[in-house]
This record gives sequence, C-alpha cells and structure tokens, in this order.
Amino acid sequence: MYCPAISRGKPLFKRIGNLGAVQEPFLPLPGRTAVSLPDPALRELLESIREPALLYLPGGRIAAVNRGANDLLGPPPVVGVTVGELLDRNPAYRADGSPIHRGDLPYARALRGEIVAQGERIEITLADGSAYPIVITSTPIVRDGTVVAALSVWHDFNAYTRRLLDPSAAGDPAFGL
Repeated sequence: MYCPAISRGKPLFKRIGNLGAVQEPFLPLPGRTAVSLPDPALRELLESIREPALLYLPGGRIAAVNRGANDLLGPPPVVGVTVGELLDRNPAYRADGSPIHRGDLPYARALRGEIVAQGERIEITLADGSAYPIVITSTPIVRDGTVVAALSVWHDFNAYTRRLLDPSAAGDPAFGL
C-alpha cells in the first residue's frame, strides 16, 4: 500500500491477517480489507503532521485521526463515525457560504483516486458554533492498484493568510501550511 503524495512508493501499512487490525469501534464491511491502524508507522506518520489529519476508509468512515484533528473536532471522538455523521455534528460549507455536496469533498475525491493537492477551501462549524476556515488536501492510499483509504490534512486558512501577509513568519510552525 502506498500514499502517492507522501510515501514515494514505499509501503505505509502492514497487513495483519486476512482483515488487518482495526481500531475499535470500527469494523470493516464484509469483503473489505481494513488498514492496519495500530501500526506504529501509521501513528507516527499521522502524529508527524502538525495540522489536523484524518484517515478515511471507503464509505466515508473515519478510521484514524491525529492529535490535531482530535483537538479540533472532539469530544466526542470522531474515529469510527462516518463523514455524514461528522457533518451532521459539524456542518461544512464552501468558502462563499454555499453548501457542498458530500461527494465533492476532498476525501471523497481521493477515495475515487484523485489527488487534491491544491486544496479546497471549506468552512467547518466547530462545536462552539464558530466557523473555522480550512484548506483541505487529500490523497488516495492505494494497495495492489486499489484505493483502500484516503488521507486528508486540514490546513488552517487563517494561518495561511497571516503567513502571506508576514513572510518573516514563514518558518514559524504556529503559522501552519
């Protein structure tokens, strides 16, 4: 399995048994192969990403998140919920305020094999009701020629614009992107 945008063709996940190891409460659909979530390499990869990062399985179930995503979206935890359930809890809109079709979200495009490298600007509603502008990049994760998951990173759009306005802060990790 590889993630074209970041792995340079090297395997990111190790298959364990017939279905792989899964993080509770997610159980794979019959006939589907699960990604090895407890794999230390995956945890290390997700936690090395500063911005919120989410791993989606086909069907839109969130299989794993990093600390940034957990801090932004929790509680309750988002691992094991579908994107539909997440959007019911945290509605998302295009930057102009228009609704976004769930099939047009970057994770869904990545699950269809598309790399969303330029990012899509979306505003997600946080638990406190505030709008949080993000730029989402997504990439498919492929095993044996089949997309088995998608990795999405949510970049803070406000931090990005601050960096554009203040180039001296470009190396500051607090400015994201």
